[in-house]
Amino acid sequence: MIQGKIIKFHRELQVLKQIDLGEGICSKTHISKIERGLTEVSEETIELLAKRLRIDMKAEINTYLSLDLLLKEWHESIILKLNSKAESIKKQLEGIVLLQLPDFYRSYTLILTRYYLLIGEYTLAESLIEEMDSWHELTPYDQNMVLHIKGKFSLDHQKEYNDAISYLKKIDLTYYNNSEYYYDLAIAYQCMDSRVLAYYYANKALYFFTKSHSFTRIIETEMLMLIQVEQEEYFDPKDSGYPRLIEMADNLGLDDQKAKLLHNYAYQQFRYGYYDKAFEYYKQVLKIREPSHSQYLVSLEGYLNAATKLGLTSDTELLRLAKEGFTLANKLKDTMFTHYFQLHLYKIQNQKEQYYHYLEAEVYPYFKKMGYGLATETYEIKLFDYYMEIGEVELANKYALPILEKYRKNNELV
Repeated sequence: MIQGKIIKFHRELQVLKQIDLGEGICSKTHISKIERGLTEVSEETIELLAKRLRIDMKAEINTYLSLDLLLKEWHESIILKLNSKAESIKKQLEGIVLLQLPDFYRSYTLILTRYYLLIGEYTLAESLIEEMDSWHELTPYDQNMVLHIKGKFSLDHQKEYNDAISYLKKIDLTYYNNSEYYYDLAIAYQCMDSRVLAYYYANKALYFFTKSHSFTRIIETEMLMLIQVEQEEYFDPKDSGYPRLIEMADNLGLDDQKAKLLHNYAYQQFRYGYYDKAFEYYKQVLKIREPSHSQYLVSLEGYLNAATKLGLTSDTELLRLAKEGFTLANKLKDTMFTHYFQLHLYKIQNQKEQYYHYLEAEVYPYFKKMGYGLATETYEIKLFDYYMEIGEVELANKYALPILEKYRKNNELV
């Protein structure tokens, strides 16, 4: 009985004993049965109890009945990255005390954690994840949502891609009707430099977002698939799908997606040696992004790379950009970009010995430990070239061996 749950909730909220609530209305035993839904009760008794609790019972019942749908709508807005709608619903929910009822509390907490992950409030998300670890007897749906949340937290904040994949691969869609997690798996595999699996899971995510008519997520997923395709040896940059996706994002007013596309298009141009185009696209991204944005550092580092390659920017300006990035990375406690910008600082100041010492002692071990495949291989090659250049063949071979082992074939030829 909904009325009984509401009465019990408000009684406990007001720290009232059953005997005090029922005084002059009904017995303590009757209150206990009402709260547990074990007895029929007259409307008159309900109204008297509601009046003593200073609540409008009809309004409370209507709120109770609407909460499931409102929570579902909030979760869907987060999945589809409708940030304004998600924020609006969150504000609507904040004044509803009935969310503390056991019927809603766990669902609300899970979706609130997803919201914090959406907007980058990782400290708040982490505290709720810690609370979840003390929960018992979760429903199968809640168990799977916890796995998704932990996977996203490992992926988006901790950059622990192996952990992210471990969590996400345990999700069972039999109990969890949210195929969005395929996108997170694709991102994790991309970061592990596993392009085939990244494309595979991105394609599954694209099917889900297409059915959901989510242009925001469709654009993001197509971009992720394009990243995998463009890294193939025979890809022709003239066939790039970025201009089409950038135009689509621009027409839809999706600034965040447009910035992501411009950034990736800039990176593509950089990889093919078109440093002037890369420089311009990175510059456009920095005009869209605020320094507080989580992806600002990524584009700033790309912009600095392109500016360095072009050779048209003074060392003073390059040094200023590198210091800006290093300071911001430290402020955000972003270890990866702290390393990147420190390397830039050494490189701009022609401190070659310090550059390679720092690369070998700090940067390379970090990327290897974190499982960043592409970065690890890139720095193995850099260290191999460096030691070959100074005649340290044994040390050079140390860094060549992991790459050789990766590509070693099991088949033997005569």
